[in-house]
Amino acid sequence: MFTKGRGRDLARSPGVEQVRRVPPDVALQALLTSTGAEVGPGFFRTLVRSLAEVFRVTSAVVGERKPGQDSLHPLAIWSQGDFREEQPLALSGTAFEQVLTQGVFHCPEVEPSRFPEDGWLRQLGPSGLLGMALRSSRGEVLGVLALLHDAPLEVGSLDVALLGAFASRLAAELERLQARAGMEQARDFLRKVLDSVQDPLFVKDRAHRWIIANDAFCRFMNHREEELLGKSDYDFVPAHEADVFWRQDELVFGTGQPNENEESITDSAGLTHTLVTKKAVFTGADGQPYLVAVIRDITEYTRLETQLRLADRLVTVGTMASGIAHEINNPMAYVSANLSFLREQLSQEDVTALDLVELREVVAEALEGAGRVRAIVEDLKGFTRSDEKRFGPVELPQVIDGAQRLVRHQLQNHARLVHALEPVPPVFGNAARLGQVLVNLLVNALQSFSVRDPERNLIRVSSRTSGAAHVVLEVEDNGRGMGPEVLKRLFSPFFTTKPVGEGTGLGLAISHAIIQSMGGQIEVRSTPGRGSTFRLVLPVFSEGVPPIARGSREDP
Repeated sequence: MFTKGRGRDLARSPGVEQVRRVPPDVALQALLTSTGAEVGPGFFRTLVRSLAEVFRVTSAVVGERKPGQDSLHPLAIWSQGDFREEQPLALSGTAFEQVLTQGVFHCPEVEPSRFPEDGWLRQLGPSGLLGMALRSSRGEVLGVLALLHDAPLEVGSLDVALLGAFASRLAAELERLQARAGMEQARDFLRKVLDSVQDPLFVKDRAHRWIIANDAFCRFMNHREEELLGKSDYDFVPAHEADVFWRQDELVFGTGQPNENEESITDSAGLTHTLVTKKAVFTGADGQPYLVAVIRDITEYTRLETQLRLADRLVTVGTMASGIAHEINNPMAYVSANLSFLREQLSQEDVTALDLVELREVVAEALEGAGRVRAIVEDLKGFTRSDEKRFGPVELPQVIDGAQRLVRHQLQNHARLVHALEPVPPVFGNAARLGQVLVNLLVNALQSFSVRDPERNLIRVSSRTSGAAHVVLEVEDNGRGMGPEVLKRLFSPFFTTKPVGEGTGLGLAISHAIIQSMGGQIEVRSTPGRGSTFRLVLPVFSEGVPPIARGSREDP
């Protein structure tokens, strides 16, 4: 027997004769019963009660030591025929600290003065104690299993072995519950992180069904999460919009590459929202691909951007107003004169064949003048058109011709315009918006000259292909040029080097945004005193290819 009142590690005392408390058949039946016990929090209560009955002791305790804590939390305590509730036990100076330290700790008779700080021992009032540490599959200490008796507690080797089997079963269940709690904590943490993101965010499986949706996305869709999960876009938005979402998702699933694109969605109230959606794909623990997307509603931004573009166009039209009026007045003058001459001639009683030839020439001149007026009006209509969302093939020569007609009067007696236009394929974009950019560049080039001197002032417009996928359009001048400090801020909104009242500082910023929205890029090179070159790199139009993502083009 162990010395009365002293605790030892039974595993280190194999030669000591010990008393068997549990018959073998009872031990086997108890172990089988515990193995088949229902798992979960109630498992521990069932087990401590069975242990107390099988070992014929007054109390049985299972406690958990949580990571990073120096205390023991009761999972189940059976004492004197009933379950008890106890507060967590500070381990320092307690019998249970000895159990954790030694692995197996047996005190046949506990001296009251030995563990004065042990509140559980005071409450349970045992005379003898046998405890075992509960260890995980990785050897980590998870908690304690202890038997306590109100009389001296003698145990045999079979008792210890059986208690070890119970301890292994308890440790396995405790490890499983801790792992599940860890997963729940991780899931709760992830949920809080996702819900703290103010932009709508969702995750889809390979079948395009939502499996995760944060609070912002639920508010955006005006549905609870449980109503969204397991469903797809087709359950909530018009089919033609869902088709677009499906194709964009498939593009990311198929290529494995992140994607950013602009989309439209109609909400439950029938209002259309403009979205910028960033999507990426990742592989889950099950080996399956999943798509994560973040949405930004830019409806209001787009509205303001449209207003700024319109304001910039109106400013440009105002700048060109006198020239446009001159371009219209000139042909209208001889149209009016020719019509007056025609009326006078037709009022004569006799019109000879020679007169008819002259009249035909007069009519032709009037028609040519009217055609020039009509062309200018069409250019203005195109310049101020509001079809910002229409993207498709754009013939570059037509855009260049229209832009030049709008600034032709400013060019006269001011600068000389030359061309170096190679044949190029249609580009992807919007003709009216591209015309707005080109007009801005031509006006800026004209304003870069200090004096009017068409013999010295030169503007060169050139176009060429760059590989198979891009077209380059350049506007070059030999004006004042710009220094590095200006180039750094050139495309910043409201930045201008013009005198107050002569510029809004929006033209180049808007031009930059327009070219990016077409999947292109705008670059500038400039040297003070030698001039500037603005370079537009535009994607070639390809039938069946979706609009290029904003800012996603690689340099050719």
